[in-house]
Amino acid sequence: MRRFADALLATRKQAEQFGVEVLRSTLDHIYGGARRTYSGATLAELDRLFDEPLPETGRDPRRVMRECRRKVFRHSMQMSHPRIFGLFNPAPLPVAALAEIPVAFLNQSVDAWKAGPAATHLEMRLIRWINDRIGFGRRAFGVFTSGGGVANTIALKMARDRATGARARRTGLPARLSRRLRVYASGQAHFSIGRSLDLLGLGEASLVRIEVDGAMKMRVDRLAETMRRDRRRGLVPMAVVATAGTTNTGNIDPLRAVAAVAGGHGAHFHVDAAYGGALLFSSLYADRLDGLALADSVTLDPHKWLFQPFSLGGLFVRSRQALSDSFRIEPGYLKKDLEAEPDRLDFYHYSLEGTRPFRGLKLWFTLKSLGRCGLGRLVDRTMEVAQHLEREVGRQACFEPFQTPVECASVCFRYLPRRWRRMSEQTLASPAMRSRLNRVQIRIQQEVERRGFAWFPTIVIGQTVFFRFGIFNYLTGPGDIDAVLAHISRTASQLGF
Repeated sequence: MRRFADALLATRKQAEQFGVEVLRSTLDHIYGGARRTYSGATLAELDRLFDEPLPETGRDPRRVMRECRRKVFRHSMQMSHPRIFGLFNPAPLPVAALAEIPVAFLNQSVDAWKAGPAATHLEMRLIRWINDRIGFGRRAFGVFTSGGGVANTIALKMARDRATGARARRTGLPARLSRRLRVYASGQAHFSIGRSLDLLGLGEASLVRIEVDGAMKMRVDRLAETMRRDRRRGLVPMAVVATAGTTNTGNIDPLRAVAAVAGGHGAHFHVDAAYGGALLFSSLYADRLDGLALADSVTLDPHKWLFQPFSLGGLFVRSRQALSDSFRIEPGYLKKDLEAEPDRLDFYHYSLEGTRPFRGLKLWFTLKSLGRCGLGRLVDRTMEVAQHLEREVGRQACFEPFQTPVECASVCFRYLPRRWRRMSEQTLASPAMRSRLNRVQIRIQQEVERRGFAWFPTIVIGQTVFFRFGIFNYLTGPGDIDAVLAHISRTASQLGF
């Protein structure tokens, strides 16, 4: 029983001693100068490592912490490593990561005001700050979410309800109408748009993919032409989704022009700025989001390019009333409280979620500590590194950059083996040659990752495989870029390419 009592950490002394050990172990790991981005452990090795029965009795939490270091810390992707360029996994700011400690201990649920009064007001203020950066007026509102996928789903439900009226919330969508609703997005839009339409009962077939131009931006002429054609066929434009920071190349659709087309058809205009929305905090690049203020709703993920720990996404809307109309519900067990305090704000009226964590505290800590300018400078720094990478892959003969200019912190390129560097573009684009070059990129990426020197993904654009580097660590510098490019070239040579 004593061991059980000790494991509860019921006294301040016990909790503090263990807390210090946990924090010290974590910081030792993060600041320990890890040489590898990943241990290299395989799926089978990790299966064996964690293969154990449910423990019937407990043990000293300090021993559990040591096991955590050996099993979890060692075999995690080292997201604070300056040569991590994969997906959208940022190096979290320490001030934001440490803010998660009071979040866990306070255990506020920001769904009902009485379950998190201070948390509710703090998140309301954060939402106001972000809406001010977007350019929304005083009637704007929003809600923090687990990520951009949920935010996009909420936005598209708002669009559905706008197109169908309140009746759909009560009786569902008439089959004839649901088959006629259409949502328009570019071929580079995030997969969550189609998934959201599936969840909303519209099916992925209701998503109309609009062609992109050579800069990977939505072709507004094709959008206008397609929407006019669909109108003539009796279809109903429900929403237009523009992307500010595409997943593959980081490009930004022409927001102002897309807004004009959407508005001409009375469609909800949503901007998925989960990635590129971070530019709102930049003093140098915010103008790349020109037209964002024309949106009806905007998705923004601070856990991407604002260096926040997972998870922290958000949806920001022009009309608080429209968001409430889509989600407001009055459960009986809360109705009496609402009648007593009619002015109280409960976030469950504005979200898919009921119980949810106090996500906003880490961003509040960040903005209060660094200020908008300080956080913006970190975004600008990663842009400078991305521009350095863009210049280097354009300068070095062994690399071929993707044709689009860098608009966010993503750079796409591929390696060209020596014997293929003098071939014409037409020859390189032939199916047989493209297939061989694709295999070269995949093999190089796998070997670099296996060695643990760096981590970056391969992506497919059209039918061509490219490396995609995302600069989401504010400590990554030009020297890290130069080292990785040299390592790729060296690895390719060692592989016989």
